[in-house]
Amino acid sequence: MFTSDEVLKIAKLARLELSTEEVTRYQQQLGRVLEYVRELQQVPTENEAIVKHVPRDAVSLRGDKVLPFAATRALLENAPSLDGDGFLIPTVVEHE
Repeated sequence: MFTSDEVLKIAKLARLELSTEEVTRYQQQLGRVLEYVRELQQVPTENEAIVKHVPRDAVSLRGDKVLPFAATRALLENAPSLDGDGFLIPTVVEHE
């Protein structure tokens, strides 16, 4: 279970303002998410556990291929500002 201080810290990082009722609700909800993650950690992750009924020679993984993106110009036309062949975005600096 998350403490109210932990929920408030997460809310601050997400730039959210929470009421007392919301803090309580999120404590419970985040606690359930954490329990679900713990449950998922118990699931076997070896391929044999997932496809043990399929013959080993029937399982193949696709290799990665680098392909050129054909519509770069069309994509860049949607940018508010460009820097060469890339998007120009404002600098974001956070101070605490």
